[in-house]
Amino acid sequence: MTYVDRILSFMPKVFKPQKKAIIALLETLMCFSGRATMRNLSRYGAGSEKRLKRWAFEDFDFLMFNTLLLSEQRVTSRSPQGVKKCSPRQAIVIDATFLRKSGSKTEGLGCFHNGSSRAMVKLERGLEMSLIGVVNLEERSAYALSMHQSVDKSSLEVMKDELCARNEDLQQLSRHVVADGYYARKGFVSSLIEEGFDLVTLLRHDASLRYLYEGDYQGRGRPKRYDGHVDYSDLSLFEHHEGLREGFEVYSKIVNYGAWGRDIRVVIKIDHKGRRRIICSTDLTLNAAEILDLYEARFQIEFLFRDAKQHTGLGHSQVLDAQGQEHFANSSLTALNLLRIEDRAWALSQGLNLRERVGSIGPLKLLKYNRLVLNRFIASLGGELKPEKIKQACEKAYQTGLLVA
Repeated sequence: MTYVDRILSFMPKVFKPQKKAIIALLETLMCFSGRATMRNLSRYGAGSEKRLKRWAFEDFDFLMFNTLLLSEQRVTSRSPQGVKKCSPRQAIVIDATFLRKSGSKTEGLGCFHNGSSRAMVKLERGLEMSLIGVVNLEERSAYALSMHQSVDKSSLEVMKDELCARNEDLQQLSRHVVADGYYARKGFVSSLIEEGFDLVTLLRHDASLRYLYEGDYQGRGRPKRYDGHVDYSDLSLFEHHEGLREGFEVYSKIVNYGAWGRDIRVVIKIDHKGRRRIICSTDLTLNAAEILDLYEARFQIEFLFRDAKQHTGLGHSQVLDAQGQEHFANSSLTALNLLRIEDRAWALSQGLNLRERVGSIGPLKLLKYNRLVLNRFIASLGGELKPEKIKQACEKAYQTGLLVA
């Protein structure tokens, strides 16, 4: 964790006591077993329950920390002057997730959409958290930047406020924000474009689009702007991209979307059953392949939610206020970032292809747990790992329970 200590030293207003508390919490979240309640984390060296609660109410800029961490480890590139218009190598991704929560006193508790529910009505009582992440398009891997709870505001408003408030920091990573169709709202799109972002998202399958008039000006009256609505049964005026996606017919064109009051580039994917998906970008300089790559990489954020819930305790915290909930949620995702970075470094050392490889957080966390338990056992006996035989025996013991691919 020496590089974590180094990054914290670069952050203003983070002094030694808070630095020690953050490092202890992150180290524990990377190796604990069971649920990440404060009492359980205290048993693994994160500090007492009182200490964990106290530091949960202190401000800490997780977005700055994760941005510096990913840049320092060369996972993502960062330009202090902002990213210029070019083919994107990374993108900002956003999405919301549902966290189950019992009780009645928790701040922000309400009924929210739970996409993983098997019920017909997917509204459940719990918490909603919205995540801002960054995805490396070359490696097709996502990392968390900051998470925020929906309290008295929808996730749409939460994301709009956070993206606009941190636009300078985020645009050092990318100008392109990728989101699913829930965020395809005029107010949200307009706010992002005013702050210098471009949005890549999904439209309704029957979105009302208009062709732009490409003929000559007749010299009378106002110049003609539009040339009729798009008929999805006849896409002859669209550019056809043969072979761009196997099993799909792909078409693209710059059109006008009246609901947003602006021109956009749309990419239409049609499968063999005739079902279509309309993906769009407010950046008209992107080509069809780049738009598809950006939107398809959006799904990587779902793996962050899955791994954080399964391995680093997202949603396990037992605090009532929103600030405490956000602190532990961000700590959980930051610990996941650290685990992913270690897994990435190991893959690079083995010469593996990061784009094709599927990493697994479970074995890495189990390895850390085994190392923690065995080292504590040896330390309690007053021994050290210096003798070669003990070192070799410990290395074998560290592998206990690990799955071999």
